[in-house]
Amino acid sequence: MVLACSALKQSYRQILLQDRPQIKLVYLRGSFELIAARLQHRQHHFMTVELLQSQFEALEEPEQGIIIEIGHSPAAIVQDIQLALKNPEISS
Repeated sequence: MVLACSALKQSYRQILLQDRPQIKLVYLRGSFELIAARLQHRQHHFMTVELLQSQFEALEEPEQGIIIEIGHSPAAIVQDIQLALKNPEISS
């Protein structure tokens, strides 16, 4: 199962991961500029650049888990995640 959520703060992630070693955290990391550019191309989406700014201000970047840069294609991102899940030693 895949659960997608912002979990911006470490305390939120601790609640999700608490005593559940089978759960794997995947952090999709991207710059403000990249994500803002993608948002500008979306139509009828609730997220605005102003809301994005507040999300970045609240973000406590994870220090554990799988960290994936989002500058690649969705297919490449999925492939990177699958590879990291199969090879835990290459995960952060």
